Amino acid sequence: MQIEPIRKKSVVKDAISKIKELIDQGYFKFGERLPAERELATSLGISLPSLREALSALSILGITDMLPGNGTYLRSSLDSWSNDPFSILFDLNKTVHIDLFEARRGMEGVIAELAAEKRTDKDLESMELVLKSMRDSVKDRDQFLKFETKFHEAVILAAQNFILRDFMEKMYKLLYESRRKTIKYYKDLYKECYLDHYKIYKYIKKQDIKGARKAMVQHLSFLEKHVREEEKEGLS
Repeated sequence: MQIEPIRKKSVVKDAISKIKELIDQGYFKFGERLPAERELATSLGISLPSLREALSALSILGITDMLPGNGTYLRSSLDSWSNDPFSILFDLNKTVHIDLFEARRGMEGVIAELAAEKRTDKDLESMELVLKSMRDSVKDRDQFLKFETKFHEAVILAAQNFILRDFMEKMYKLLYESRRKTIKYYKDLYKECYLDHYKIYKYIKKQDIKGARKAMVQHLSFLEKHVREEEKEGLS
């Protein structure tokens, strides 16, 4: 079997992507043993340590089982395998949610501006329903997360921009996973988060473009600052 060697700099991540591609193409079957490490490393054109690091990451992600003395096997069911490369990136890079906050400040600030400019009465009704659900679930972390996500989706739809909507949909799994893993840092901030979202809604309703952007950026900056502080304390 001829496998094109990996030539990019990010060897481990590219190795994971290549193995996924080979699985998708049927070279490797569910439940079967992967080729011996040295053979697979040679086929991929990478070093043995890099391959082992990639296989270890796949094991953590629940894609493979590494059996000492018996090789590495694909699991019989790959339900945990993500079709979205952003989700794999999150699992490999535990600080990516900080990068995500930084990116969201710019992107969702623009989205809030467009939502304020283009929103319809139907968009406002959708936001109002979600806000009510957020308010009613401030003491239920999982429910609050679900409705907080729906609010941002409603704002994205109100922006009526296909490119931004398509990009944000591709990032949806990462956004949800990031919120799921960082919402534990919010602690008693759920009510404050709800008020932030209500403020964003008010500016969108008034079609205050600058106000909507500022409210969105301030909200994301506030959460980012809090998450950074909590993570810093956790490391100390």
